[in-house]
Amino acid sequence: MDWYEYMVKAAENSRFNTAHWFRYLRKVIFEASTYLTAEDVQRLIESESLTNFQKVSLQQAVSIGSPTHDYIVALNKKSPLNNVRHLMEKYKHG
Repeated sequence: MDWYEYMVKAAENSRFNTAHWFRYLRKVIFEASTYLTAEDVQRLIESESLTNFQKVSLQQAVSIGSPTHDYIVALNKKSPLNNVRHLMEKYKHG
């Protein structure tokens, strides 16, 4: 299975579920690169297997610097522990 086929299956599995679709995108899109070729992206955009939302979000996710790309990349980053500690203190005393 190549990356194009993987994303078609991902699109079918996550149809109408944004969070699930973004979890699939984070597996192929990284800060400065992607496993998908320009041809793969074009074929996916032309595919009947993807919803219009999936097509638009994929197109934006592979555009480095777009808010969608930044969000997908952020999904792969660990949350700073300071934020977790702050939340724990907030709910511990209040």
